[in-house]
Formats: sequence, structure tokens, C-alpha cells
Amino acid sequence: IQPMIAQPLLHRQRTGLAVFIGWAAALLLGVACGPASAHKGSDAYFDIQQANTVAGTAATRELNVILAVTIRDLDVLVPIDANADGRVTWGEIKAAMPQVLALFDDAVQLESGAAGPAQDGCRLQWKDAGLENRGDGVYIRAQAQARCAADASLRLRYSLLREQDATHRLLVAGRLDGNDLLSTVSPVEGSVVLSAAGAAQARAAKTPTERASSSRWSALFDYFSVGLHHLLQGYDHLAFLLALVLPLQLTLWTRAPLAGSAAPATASASRKTWITLLRTVTAFTVGHSVTLILATFGLTEASSVWVEPAIALTIGFTALLNLRPVLWIRIDALALVFGMVHGFGFAGLLKEAAAPDGLLPWALAGFNLGIEAGQLIAVTGWVIVSQLVVSKPWYPRIVVSGGSVVLMLLAAWWFWQRVA
Repeated sequence: IQPMIAQPLLHRQRTGLAVFIGWAAALLLGVACGPASAHKGSDAYFDIQQANTVAGTAATRELNVILAVTIRDLDVLVPIDANADGRVTWGEIKAAMPQVLALFDDAVQLESGAAGPAQDGCRLQWKDAGLENRGDGVYIRAQAQARCAADASLRLRYSLLREQDATHRLLVAGRLDGNDLLSTVSPVEGSVVLSAAGAAQARAAKTPTERASSSRWSALFDYFSVGLHHLLQGYDHLAFLLALVLPLQLTLWTRAPLAGSAAPATASASRKTWITLLRTVTAFTVGHSVTLILATFGLTEASSVWVEPAIALTIGFTALLNLRPVLWIRIDALALVFGMVHGFGFAGLLKEAAAPDGLLPWALAGFNLGIEAGQLIAVTGWVIVSQLVVSKPWYPRIVVSGGSVVLMLLAAWWFWQRVA
């Protein structure tokens, strides 16, 4: 009898240890993410404005360009924090600036024409333009001017952080050739066409006409990708979604009922759980969509000083309700209200991208659709993964309660980091 008893006990001990290790790893991962990367991915900003078209031997575009890259990202490439004390001083920034500008000279350039290196006049010579504060930290700004041929296509080459961060993106905005410009480019993609050559010039050069990145559909598609990445890289948004769905024991299939079992009651309970999930996710979508739209069009405003800590609090409070439910608080109503807080966090990226008014509605639509797609992927992924354990008797105690405790600790850590 003793071996028969010892084996289940040993199995439970191993299971408990594995679960503990898993949740501990999740906690350490969340702590390692830090306050800024917990909410926002790695983004840089590129603004290009055409001053005029100069007549001469050939018509020329006069371009003014601004580039902004966060110090956090640049420190990966250039030792800005020279003494590695976790604090960047103005003296350290000044000392590192020549290296930073040389890095920009190599990694961020314009090309005029269908192919080949940039003309001397079109090549960007970056100069220091100071610092600026954005929602996710301090950015180094650089500026440049260029004179590029007006009758040729204009391409932006970008390779910053190509080897270090495949998720990094450059958000491009401005006005070129009388058209609003809004696009994105990753260092993996390497380049994006800002302005296409005319059909006549393309035929004369026997080259295909390139598609410019200033159309409405281009903005919609590009910002769909930005919204998708933003949600899937936003660990705090994912943590909030997890806190919402943890208590819902969702099953994709049910076993054949035994004779005399209460199969109809079980099926009814399963349907109610799926309906609860649908209502909760829909409420979260409505909540963050409302504030995202209002904030993007400037109808309301919220500072990241309180939004970021508030997002952490939404995670902690929702996880706490999983441990200590309050009967009069409906989970879908909670998702609606807290979703409005998260919407202000989503709006920060669109506002900082400085999308032109003509393309802003399309960027907003694409961005919101991308967020919804990312949300759907995250919830679907959890439902599929949870099928491995959702029917286990220890699911409520280990997964729901243990997971909620981990989420509360993560929320507390993020809140402290964001108010410190």
C-alpha cells in the first residue's frame, strides 16, 4: 500500500514544484521588463518636411528632417551611460554625441533615384538638436537638411538596431510633394519609399514606378501592424487581459457524458462562460476605443504621469478580485471602465507619431484594428494553452489563485517603478 500512496504524493509535489517554478519565472520576466518596456515597444520617430522646390538645372526638393531616438535604445549601441550606474547625465550625453551622430550618418539616409547611393546633396548630415521628453523616456534629437532631385523617387534607408532588436520601428511622418506622409519601417525591412517617381520618368529610365507610402491604404496597413505589435509587446496590457480571463474556465470540447450525469447543466455553464468572455473582451474593446479616439483627436487629454501607474493599478485590482470577489462588481463593467484607462495608454503612441491630419483617421483605424487583432491572438492563445490544465481539480487553486498573486506582484512592481 505504501508505494501506491507515495507515488501520487510524489506526483503532486513535482506538479506543485513545476507550477511554482513557472510562476516564479513569469514574475522574474515581468520584473526584468522594467517600467517602460512593460508598456511600449522600441520606437523612433522621423519627421520630414519639404520647404520648397528650387528651380535650377533640375528641380530640387529642399528637405528639413528631424530624427528622435530614445536614449535607452541608443545606449545599446553607444555607451551613453559610460559609468554604467543606471543614470545618464548631461555630460555623458555630450561626450557620446559624436558617436551617436556618426551612427545616424551610417544608419539613417535618403536615396534619390530608383537605385544607387544617395547624391551628395541628398545625403543627410546629422547635427545635434537637443533632447525631448516623450511618454516612454528621454529622446536624443538630431536634425538635417537635404536637397534632392524632385523628379526622382525618394527612399529612406534605415538600419538602426537591426542586429539588436528585430521589433524596433521607425515611425515616419511629414509632408512631401504636396502630400501628407505617414509610414513605418523596421531595420529588418531596411527601407521605405517616401515619394515615387512619376510614370513618365519611370518609363524614360525603364524602371518600374515605386509605390509611395503616403496613401490612405498604406497608412491603414502600416498602423495596423503598429497596433498589433503594440498590443503583443505591451506586457501590461497582456497582464490585464490575463487577469480578466484567468477565472473563466473555458473548454473547447466536452467529454461524452456518463449515464445519469448532468450533461445539459454542464453544457449550459460552458455557454455562460463563453458568453462572459465575449462580453468582457467586447467591453474592454469599447472602453479603450472610446478614449483612444477622443485622445487622438484632442477632445480629451491625459498625462502619462498618471496613466502609466493607473494601468498598473488596473492589473492589481482585477487580480485581487480573482482572489476576493465582490458580488456587485461585474467583470464586463470593470473591463469597460479599466479599458478606458488603457485607451489613454494606446493613444500616447499615435499622438507622438504626429500623424498628418489628412491621414490621421486612417492611421487611427488601422492602429485600433491592429490592437483588436493582437487582443484576439492573445486571448485565443491563452484559451488554447489553458486546455492542458483547465479541467484539473487544482486549476482554481494553482492557476487562478497563484496566477493572480503573481499578477498582483507584477502590478505592484510596475506601479512603484512608474511613480518612483
